[in-house]
Amino acid sequence: MSREWIQQADFIDAFYAANSNGRRPKPYPRPWKDSNTSRLGKTTLSPAEAREVLKKNRG
Repeated sequence: MSREWIQQADFIDAFYAANSNGRRPKPYPRPWKDSNTSRLGKTTLSPAEAREVLKKNRG
């Protein structure tokens, strides 16, 4: 799947949302899991601390 396909699917969703009356339309199906419902990894670090660890380990 190309970046153009992803952009076109986003455009279709935005177009339907702008031109729908009342109910929110169902988004065009994507072939991957919804990134908003699942999270990869866990940490108890604050965002600033996590950035520092990533900078240190960037190598």
